[in-house]
Amino acid sequence: MAIAKFIDDLTESWKTIQYGISQDMNQSGDNAREFHIKKLLLKTADGKKTYNIEDMILDFQYHESIESSFIRCDISILDAVDFNLQIFGGEEVEIQLSTSTAFNGEDLHTKLKVYKIGSISKTERGQLYILHCVSPEMYHDESNKVFKCFGPGEKSKDVDNVPKHICQEYLKCKGGKKVNKNNFENHSKYTFIACSWKPTDAIAFLSDKVTRLTDSKADKKQSGFLFWENRNGFNFRSIDSIAGGEATQNGVYTYTYVQGAQEGVNKFYSIESLTYPDKANHLANMRMGTYKTSAIGISLASQKDSFAPVSGSKDETSDDEIDDGSVTSEGGVMSGDGLSDKPGGTISDLKVLDFHAVFGKATTLEKNPPFPIPEFFDMKKAKPTRMKIRCLPGMKNQTSTGNVNNGTNPNVDTMAVAQYASARYNLFKAIKLDVTIPGNSALTAGNLIKIKIPSSKEEGDNVELDFRFSGKYIIAGLTHIYKKTGMTTKLYLVRDSVPK
Repeated sequence: MAIAKFIDDLTESWKTIQYGISQDMNQSGDNAREFHIKKLLLKTADGKKTYNIEDMILDFQYHESIESSFIRCDISILDAVDFNLQIFGGEEVEIQLSTSTAFNGEDLHTKLKVYKIGSISKTERGQLYILHCVSPEMYHDESNKVFKCFGPGEKSKDVDNVPKHICQEYLKCKGGKKVNKNNFENHSKYTFIACSWKPTDAIAFLSDKVTRLTDSKADKKQSGFLFWENRNGFNFRSIDSIAGGEATQNGVYTYTYVQGAQEGVNKFYSIESLTYPDKANHLANMRMGTYKTSAIGISLASQKDSFAPVSGSKDETSDDEIDDGSVTSEGGVMSGDGLSDKPGGTISDLKVLDFHAVFGKATTLEKNPPFPIPEFFDMKKAKPTRMKIRCLPGMKNQTSTGNVNNGTNPNVDTMAVAQYASARYNLFKAIKLDVTIPGNSALTAGNLIKIKIPSSKEEGDNVELDFRFSGKYIIAGLTHIYKKTGMTTKLYLVRDSVPK
């Protein structure tokens, strides 16, 4: 125990010198950053020995993101006994902790693998290094390849949900809690061949090519899926499903930004700091096609000539379903606006989609658009600022949205799916917010959260809320930051709409 006490004392001294941690941090008496470590264990790669490393840890940062397929964690170690000589990579790190801010005492409990040992610094006091950890499934993602045809003829178990099937068969998630059927949204069928792809690459390929199978949204053809891992396991959900709150499992928390000595605010659920990383960026929106985008399909299988579509286009703002200008099953071009009438061509009609059409189809957090269209961008006259090029399926019976026209007209539908998916990704992150709060072990990527931000306006004794930045958000990413003086959580929030 003497060694443990020595390491603990050394840790505090080192933290003060290296990181400048103030002694008054979390000393207000409210214990908002309070946490309880239940497990911080390291098991050797052969599984024969297990060590309690809590006393050696300076800090760790646990990461989740809806844009990342796996959980990550970086652990800073202060080693005064050459413990690193027993670490070679491949060790299992088990973390279990809880915070006082979590409803029902929700624990953060995860098991990760050490894939890298980095940044070793030797001093008179010991060695400082970082253990870089990741979900063990990432090892399977790197070592396994998917070489398989997926489609109507495939008879494998759970093939109707391809991402779930891949997680079980190739990421080796059989029998574990990481593959919960409720986390995998059902999707339309799509025929494709995975040619020696990484499992996560096969899932990523599918993400913008399938649509939801929700009856109430069937007419909207909502596409755009995300695959990520959080404390609840792996998830494959459409952006519209996430915005509808279907990925939220641990309750909806409400946090309030505290201005000075603001009264009536629970310190446990207060926002310690906030920033607006990108409040308005018209140039970025134009480059990404947020205001107006286009799509065109090319059949590579029968490409004989090189030519471009002529002026004119079909605009999805009309009520008519676009069913002309597609490539025929024989590879020729049907006549239509925006097409060369050259026989034997392989380029489809140009399809245009504007912001209003996207917002009208989307299931959003709130009811109103996140921003007004800038005055300089005339929605009716302005040309699309980005083009989506899609290789059209060579199969006559490709059914990317469920058997459109009995599978005889796949091309327009394929383009529409890809185009909406691209636009929905942009809309999803229309408003961004970064906040720091007291540590909450129950929060996870993909969950809904509510934010209250006071405005500078006052009516009598009441402080109005900033309507643009208050309301519902999606946790796009989070970082739990553990230090011996307390635990904080950084949230990376996004929203696609405003309340009013």
